[in-house]
Amino acid sequence: MNYLLILVAFLSSMVFAMLIIPKILVIANKHQLYDSIDDRKTHTGAVPRIGGISFVPCILFSLMLSFGFYYLLGEKYGFKGEIPDNIKFNLFFCGMILLYLGGIKDDLVGLRFIYKFMLQIAAAIMILLSGMYINNLYGFLWIHSIPFYIGMPLTVLIIVLITNAINLIDGMDGLASGISIFALSVFGVMYLTQGLWTYSALSFSTVGVLLPFFWYNVFGNVKRGRKLFMGDSGSLTLGFILAYLSVHYVCLSPESPYFASHSFVIAFSALLVPLLDILRVIFVRFKKRSNLFMPDRNHIHHKLQNLGLSNTKSLICILLFNILMFCLNIILIGHLNSTFIFLTDLIIWISVNMYLSRIMKRNARPPKGSV
Repeated sequence: MNYLLILVAFLSSMVFAMLIIPKILVIANKHQLYDSIDDRKTHTGAVPRIGGISFVPCILFSLMLSFGFYYLLGEKYGFKGEIPDNIKFNLFFCGMILLYLGGIKDDLVGLRFIYKFMLQIAAAIMILLSGMYINNLYGFLWIHSIPFYIGMPLTVLIIVLITNAINLIDGMDGLASGISIFALSVFGVMYLTQGLWTYSALSFSTVGVLLPFFWYNVFGNVKRGRKLFMGDSGSLTLGFILAYLSVHYVCLSPESPYFASHSFVIAFSALLVPLLDILRVIFVRFKKRSNLFMPDRNHIHHKLQNLGLSNTKSLICILLFNILMFCLNIILIGHLNSTFIFLTDLIIWISVNMYLSRIMKRNARPPKGSV
Protein backbone atom coordinates (compact mmCIF):
# COMPACT_ATOMS: atom_id res chain seq x y z
CA MET A 1 0.00 0.00 0.00
CA ASN A 2 2.95 2.34 0.50
CA TYR A 3 3.27 2.43 -3.28
CA LEU A 4 0.16 4.61 -3.28
CA LEU A 5 1.75 7.16 -0.95
CA ILE A 6 4.82 7.37 -3.17
CA LEU A 7 2.57 7.69 -6.23
CA VAL A 8 0.74 10.56 -4.49
CA ALA A 9 4.07 12.32 -3.85
CA PHE A 10 5.22 11.81 -7.44
CA LEU A 11 2.00 12.81 -9.21
CA SER A 12 1.20 15.78 -6.96
CA SER A 13 4.74 17.16 -7.43
CA MET A 14 4.54 16.75 -11.21
CA VAL A 15 1.08 18.34 -11.49
CA PHE A 16 2.07 21.20 -9.18
CA ALA A 17 5.20 21.80 -11.29
CA MET A 18 3.14 21.80 -14.50
CA LEU A 19 1.00 24.56 -12.99
CA ILE A 20 3.86 26.63 -11.52
CA ILE A 21 6.47 26.55 -14.30
CA PRO A 22 4.34 28.41 -16.90
CA LYS A 23 3.70 31.13 -14.31
CA ILE A 24 7.43 31.39 -13.64
CA LEU A 25 8.02 31.83 -17.37
CA VAL A 26 5.48 34.67 -17.50
CA ILE A 27 7.11 36.46 -14.55
CA ALA A 28 10.65 35.90 -15.86
CA ASN A 29 9.82 37.19 -19.35
CA LYS A 30 7.91 40.17 -17.96
CA HIS A 31 10.80 41.26 -15.72
CA GLN A 32 13.54 40.08 -18.12
CA LEU A 33 15.16 37.70 -15.64
CA TYR A 34 17.35 36.14 -18.30
CA ASP A 35 20.57 34.18 -18.11
CA SER A 36 23.71 36.03 -19.19
CA ILE A 37 25.49 35.04 -22.40
CA ASP A 38 29.28 34.63 -22.38
CA ASP A 39 32.04 32.52 -23.91
CA ARG A 40 31.23 29.52 -21.69
CA LYS A 41 27.53 29.44 -22.66
CA THR A 42 26.21 27.79 -25.81
CA HIS A 43 22.67 29.14 -25.81
CA THR A 44 21.45 32.11 -27.78
CA GLY A 45 18.45 34.28 -27.12
CA ALA A 46 16.78 35.36 -23.90
CA VAL A 47 16.30 32.37 -21.59
CA PRO A 48 14.98 32.76 -18.01
CA ARG A 49 17.28 31.36 -15.32
CA ILE A 50 14.85 30.92 -12.42
CA GLY A 51 13.22 27.57 -13.22
CA GLY A 52 14.62 26.07 -10.03
CA ILE A 53 12.35 28.29 -7.96
CA SER A 54 9.62 25.71 -8.58
CA PHE A 55 11.57 22.83 -7.00
CA VAL A 56 11.30 23.33 -3.24
CA PRO A 57 7.58 24.34 -3.12
CA CYS A 58 6.60 21.33 -5.24
CA ILE A 59 8.72 18.90 -3.23
CA LEU A 60 7.50 20.14 0.16
CA PHE A 61 3.86 20.23 -0.96
CA SER A 62 3.92 16.69 -2.36
CA LEU A 63 5.80 15.25 0.63
CA MET A 64 3.48 16.83 3.19
CA LEU A 65 0.48 15.62 1.19
CA SER A 66 1.73 12.02 1.21
CA PHE A 67 2.55 12.27 4.94
CA GLY A 68 -0.96 13.61 5.53
CA PHE A 69 -2.49 10.61 3.77
CA TYR A 70 -0.31 8.34 5.88
CA TYR A 71 -1.52 9.87 9.16
CA LEU A 72 -5.13 9.97 8.02
CA LEU A 73 -5.43 6.53 6.41
CA GLY A 74 -2.38 4.60 7.58
CA GLU A 75 -3.98 2.69 10.44
CA LYS A 76 -7.28 2.06 8.62
CA TYR A 77 -5.79 0.76 5.37
CA GLY A 78 -2.64 -0.84 6.73
CA PHE A 79 0.10 1.41 5.38
CA LYS A 80 3.40 0.18 6.74
CA GLY A 81 6.78 1.74 7.33
CA GLU A 82 7.93 4.67 9.36
CA ILE A 83 7.72 8.42 9.24
CA PRO A 84 11.30 9.67 9.60
CA ASP A 85 12.60 11.22 12.77
CA ASN A 86 11.15 14.74 12.78
CA ILE A 87 14.44 16.28 13.89
CA LYS A 88 16.39 14.67 11.04
CA PHE A 89 13.91 15.61 8.35
CA ASN A 90 13.35 19.11 9.74
CA LEU A 91 17.08 19.85 9.81
CA PHE A 92 17.38 18.49 6.26
CA PHE A 93 14.60 20.87 5.18
CA CYS A 94 16.41 23.74 6.95
CA GLY A 95 19.59 23.03 5.01
CA MET A 96 17.68 22.68 1.74
CA ILE A 97 15.84 25.98 2.22
CA LEU A 98 19.10 27.71 3.15
CA LEU A 99 20.65 26.72 -0.19
CA TYR A 100 17.41 27.41 -2.02
CA LEU A 101 17.28 31.00 -0.77
CA GLY A 102 20.97 31.52 -1.50
CA GLY A 103 20.40 30.17 -5.01
CA ILE A 104 17.50 32.56 -5.58
CA LYS A 105 19.68 35.50 -4.55
CA ASP A 106 22.39 34.35 -6.94
CA ASP A 107 19.89 33.95 -9.80
CA LEU A 108 18.38 37.39 -9.26
CA VAL A 109 21.25 39.68 -8.23
CA GLY A 110 24.33 37.47 -8.05
CA LEU A 111 26.20 35.91 -5.12
CA ARG A 112 29.97 35.48 -4.78
CA PHE A 113 31.08 31.87 -4.82
CA ILE A 114 32.70 32.13 -1.39
CA TYR A 115 29.29 32.91 0.12
CA LYS A 116 27.68 30.02 -1.75
CA PHE A 117 30.44 27.78 -0.45
CA MET A 118 29.79 28.96 3.12
CA LEU A 119 26.06 28.28 2.67
CA GLN A 120 26.85 24.75 1.50
CA ILE A 121 28.95 24.13 4.60
CA ALA A 122 26.19 25.55 6.81
CA ALA A 123 23.61 23.29 5.13
CA ALA A 124 25.90 20.27 5.63
CA ILE A 125 26.29 21.15 9.31
CA MET A 126 22.49 20.99 9.60
CA ILE A 127 22.78 17.30 8.73
CA LEU A 128 25.46 16.80 11.37
CA LEU A 129 23.22 18.45 13.97
CA SER A 130 20.65 15.71 13.35
CA GLY A 131 23.25 13.17 14.50
CA MET A 132 23.86 11.74 11.04
CA TYR A 133 27.43 11.42 9.80
CA ILE A 134 29.52 8.74 8.09
CA ASN A 135 31.17 6.58 10.75
CA ASN A 136 32.12 3.57 8.64
CA LEU A 137 33.54 3.17 5.12
CA TYR A 138 32.72 -0.57 5.05
CA GLY A 139 36.01 -1.58 3.49
CA PHE A 140 36.50 1.29 1.05
CA LEU A 141 40.27 1.91 0.90
CA TRP A 142 40.34 -1.00 3.41
CA ILE A 143 38.91 1.31 6.08
CA HIS A 144 35.99 0.34 8.27
CA SER A 145 34.98 2.16 11.46
CA ILE A 146 36.18 5.77 11.73
CA PRO A 147 35.98 8.17 14.73
CA PHE A 148 33.56 11.07 14.78
CA TYR A 149 36.31 13.70 14.44
CA ILE A 150 37.10 12.20 11.02
CA GLY A 151 33.57 11.16 10.07
CA MET A 152 32.00 14.58 10.63
CA PRO A 153 34.33 16.64 8.40
CA LEU A 154 34.28 13.79 5.85
CA THR A 155 30.47 13.98 5.75
CA VAL A 156 30.59 17.77 5.26
CA LEU A 157 33.16 17.31 2.48
CA ILE A 158 31.01 14.71 0.67
CA ILE A 159 27.84 16.81 0.95
CA VAL A 160 29.61 19.91 -0.37
CA LEU A 161 31.28 17.86 -3.13
CA ILE A 162 28.00 16.35 -4.41
CA THR A 163 26.19 19.69 -4.15
CA ASN A 164 28.89 21.39 -6.20
CA ALA A 165 29.09 18.49 -8.66
CA ILE A 166 25.44 18.97 -9.66
CA ASN A 167 25.81 22.75 -9.63
CA LEU A 168 28.89 22.72 -11.91
CA ILE A 169 27.62 20.13 -14.37
CA ASP A 170 24.54 22.27 -15.02
CA GLY A 171 26.11 23.76 -18.14
CA MET A 172 24.07 22.10 -20.86
CA ASP A 173 20.36 21.67 -21.46
CA GLY A 174 18.99 18.65 -19.63
CA LEU A 175 22.30 17.46 -18.19
CA ALA A 176 21.92 18.22 -14.48
CA SER A 177 18.21 17.38 -14.50
CA GLY A 178 18.73 14.23 -16.60
CA ILE A 179 21.44 12.81 -14.34
CA SER A 180 19.41 13.80 -11.27
CA ILE A 181 16.28 12.06 -12.60
CA PHE A 182 18.28 8.86 -13.07
CA ALA A 183 20.02 9.06 -9.67
CA LEU A 184 16.81 9.94 -7.83
CA SER A 185 14.98 7.06 -9.50
CA VAL A 186 17.75 4.71 -8.33
CA PHE A 187 17.48 6.06 -4.78
CA GLY A 188 13.68 5.86 -4.92
CA VAL A 189 13.70 2.18 -5.89
CA MET A 190 16.54 1.42 -3.49
CA TYR A 191 14.82 2.96 -0.48
CA LEU A 192 11.47 1.47 -1.44
CA THR A 193 12.81 -2.09 -1.65
CA GLN A 194 14.35 -1.61 1.80
CA GLY A 195 11.14 -0.41 3.43
CA LEU A 196 12.06 3.27 3.85
CA TRP A 197 9.10 4.65 1.92
CA THR A 198 9.50 8.24 3.12
CA TYR A 199 12.94 8.56 1.53
CA SER A 200 11.56 6.94 -1.59
CA ALA A 201 8.78 9.55 -1.56
CA LEU A 202 11.39 12.32 -1.28
CA SER A 203 13.23 10.86 -4.29
CA PHE A 204 10.17 10.45 -6.51
CA SER A 205 8.64 13.79 -5.53
CA THR A 206 11.86 15.40 -6.77
CA VAL A 207 11.62 13.36 -9.98
CA GLY A 208 8.05 14.61 -10.31
CA VAL A 209 9.07 18.27 -10.43
CA LEU A 210 12.08 17.55 -12.67
CA LEU A 211 10.13 15.89 -15.48
CA PRO A 212 8.13 19.01 -16.51
CA PHE A 213 11.24 21.14 -16.04
CA PHE A 214 13.27 18.77 -18.25
CA TRP A 215 10.70 19.21 -21.03
CA TYR A 216 10.85 23.01 -20.90
CA ASN A 217 14.64 23.01 -20.53
CA VAL A 218 15.40 20.66 -23.44
CA PHE A 219 12.46 21.08 -25.81
CA GLY A 220 11.25 24.58 -24.93
CA ASN A 221 11.09 27.15 -27.72
CA VAL A 222 13.22 30.24 -27.01
CA LYS A 223 11.38 32.47 -29.48
CA ARG A 224 8.03 31.66 -27.89
CA GLY A 225 9.37 32.23 -24.38
CA ARG A 226 8.87 28.57 -23.38
CA LYS A 227 12.45 27.67 -22.47
CA LEU A 228 14.11 28.10 -19.08
CA PHE A 229 17.14 27.12 -17.00
CA MET A 230 17.07 25.91 -13.40
CA GLY A 231 19.68 28.36 -12.11
CA ASP A 232 21.47 27.95 -8.80
CA SER A 233 18.18 27.82 -6.88
CA GLY A 234 17.54 24.54 -8.65
CA SER A 235 21.02 23.02 -8.97
CA LEU A 236 21.99 23.68 -5.35
CA THR A 237 18.68 22.24 -4.15
CA LEU A 238 19.09 19.13 -6.32
CA GLY A 239 22.69 18.63 -5.26
CA PHE A 240 21.81 18.86 -1.57
CA ILE A 241 18.91 16.40 -1.89
CA LEU A 242 21.13 13.90 -3.70
CA ALA A 243 23.89 14.40 -1.13
CA TYR A 244 21.44 13.81 1.72
CA LEU A 245 20.05 10.64 0.15
CA SER A 246 23.58 9.34 -0.51
CA VAL A 247 24.92 10.02 2.97
CA HIS A 248 21.78 8.68 4.65
CA TYR A 249 22.10 5.42 2.73
CA VAL A 250 25.74 5.04 3.75
CA CYS A 251 24.80 5.78 7.37
CA LEU A 252 22.35 2.89 7.65
CA SER A 253 23.54 0.75 10.53
CA PRO A 254 24.78 -2.80 9.77
CA GLU A 255 22.35 -3.98 12.47
CA SER A 256 19.46 -2.35 10.61
CA PRO A 257 17.25 -4.72 8.57
CA TYR A 258 17.57 -2.22 5.72
CA PHE A 259 21.37 -2.28 5.56
CA ALA A 260 23.19 -3.69 2.54
CA SER A 261 26.92 -4.46 2.69
CA HIS A 262 27.43 -2.80 -0.71
CA SER A 263 25.65 0.39 0.33
CA PHE A 264 28.80 2.54 0.00
CA VAL A 265 29.18 1.61 -3.68
CA ILE A 266 25.51 2.01 -4.61
CA ALA A 267 25.16 5.32 -2.77
CA PHE A 268 27.57 7.10 -5.13
CA SER A 269 27.46 4.98 -8.30
CA ALA A 270 24.41 6.74 -9.73
CA LEU A 271 26.33 10.04 -9.58
CA LEU A 272 29.63 8.84 -11.00
CA VAL A 273 29.87 11.24 -13.94
CA PRO A 274 29.33 14.51 -12.00
CA LEU A 275 31.52 13.31 -9.11
CA LEU A 276 34.42 12.16 -11.28
CA ASP A 277 34.05 15.25 -13.45
CA ILE A 278 34.36 17.68 -10.54
CA LEU A 279 37.35 15.78 -9.14
CA ARG A 280 39.06 15.95 -12.53
CA VAL A 281 38.29 19.66 -12.94
CA ILE A 282 39.64 20.43 -9.46
CA PHE A 283 42.81 18.44 -10.22
CA VAL A 284 43.35 20.23 -13.55
CA ARG A 285 42.82 23.68 -12.00
CA PHE A 286 45.15 22.85 -9.12
CA LYS A 287 47.77 21.56 -11.57
CA LYS A 288 47.54 24.75 -13.64
CA ARG A 289 47.51 26.83 -10.43
CA SER A 290 44.33 28.54 -11.57
CA ASN A 291 41.49 29.68 -9.32
CA LEU A 292 39.61 26.60 -8.09
CA PHE A 293 36.35 28.55 -7.92
CA MET A 294 36.42 30.26 -11.31
CA PRO A 295 34.25 28.65 -14.02
CA ASP A 296 35.84 27.36 -17.21
CA ARG A 297 35.16 25.12 -20.22
CA ASN A 298 36.95 22.04 -18.95
CA HIS A 299 33.97 19.86 -18.05
CA ILE A 300 33.07 16.66 -19.87
CA HIS A 301 30.16 18.26 -21.74
CA HIS A 302 32.45 21.05 -22.95
CA LYS A 303 34.85 18.46 -24.36
CA LEU A 304 32.08 16.76 -26.31
CA GLN A 305 30.84 20.10 -27.63
CA ASN A 306 34.37 21.05 -28.68
CA LEU A 307 34.47 17.84 -30.71
CA GLY A 308 31.51 19.09 -32.70
CA LEU A 309 28.72 17.12 -31.02
CA SER A 310 25.40 18.89 -30.69
CA ASN A 311 23.90 19.53 -27.26
CA THR A 312 21.43 16.68 -27.77
CA LYS A 313 24.10 14.17 -28.80
CA SER A 314 26.38 15.28 -25.96
CA LEU A 315 23.51 14.90 -23.49
CA ILE A 316 22.66 11.40 -24.71
CA CYS A 317 26.31 10.31 -24.59
CA ILE A 318 26.84 11.51 -21.02
CA LEU A 319 23.56 10.09 -19.71
CA LEU A 320 24.23 6.71 -21.33
CA PHE A 321 27.79 6.69 -20.00
CA ASN A 322 26.53 7.44 -16.47
CA ILE A 323 23.94 4.65 -16.70
CA LEU A 324 26.48 2.16 -18.07
CA MET A 325 28.97 2.98 -15.31
CA PHE A 326 26.26 2.45 -12.71
CA CYS A 327 25.29 -0.91 -14.24
CA LEU A 328 28.94 -1.95 -14.35
CA ASN A 329 29.34 -1.19 -10.65
CA ILE A 330 26.23 -3.21 -9.80
CA ILE A 331 27.68 -6.16 -11.73
CA LEU A 332 31.08 -5.79 -10.06
CA ILE A 333 29.59 -5.74 -6.56
CA GLY A 334 29.51 -9.54 -6.46
CA HIS A 335 33.11 -9.87 -7.64
CA LEU A 336 35.18 -6.96 -6.25
CA ASN A 337 35.30 -4.91 -3.08
CA SER A 338 34.46 -1.21 -3.12
CA THR A 339 38.09 -0.10 -3.44
CA PHE A 340 38.74 -2.08 -6.62
CA ILE A 341 35.37 -1.01 -8.05
CA PHE A 342 36.36 2.62 -7.54
CA LEU A 343 39.77 2.00 -9.15
CA THR A 344 38.01 0.41 -12.13
CA ASP A 345 35.74 3.46 -12.44
CA LEU A 346 38.77 5.75 -12.20
CA ILE A 347 40.69 3.89 -14.91
CA ILE A 348 37.70 3.98 -17.27
CA TRP A 349 37.10 7.69 -16.58
CA ILE A 350 40.75 8.65 -17.13
CA SER A 351 40.93 6.56 -20.30
CA VAL A 352 37.81 8.18 -21.76
CA ASN A 353 39.06 11.69 -20.99
CA MET A 354 42.50 10.96 -22.42
CA TYR A 355 40.87 9.64 -25.59
CA LEU A 356 38.69 12.76 -25.90
CA SER A 357 41.68 15.05 -25.28
CA ARG A 358 43.69 13.21 -27.93
CA ILE A 359 40.93 13.67 -30.51
CA MET A 360 40.67 17.38 -29.61
CA LYS A 361 44.42 17.88 -30.10
CA ARG A 362 44.36 16.00 -33.41
CA ASN A 363 41.46 18.10 -34.67
CA ALA A 364 43.20 21.31 -33.58
CA ARG A 365 46.45 20.38 -35.36
CA PRO A 366 46.79 22.08 -38.76
CA PRO A 367 46.92 19.67 -41.73
CA LYS A 368 50.29 18.91 -43.32
CA GLY A 369 51.33 21.38 -45.98
CA SER A 370 49.20 24.20 -44.60
CA VAL A 371 50.73 27.60 -44.09
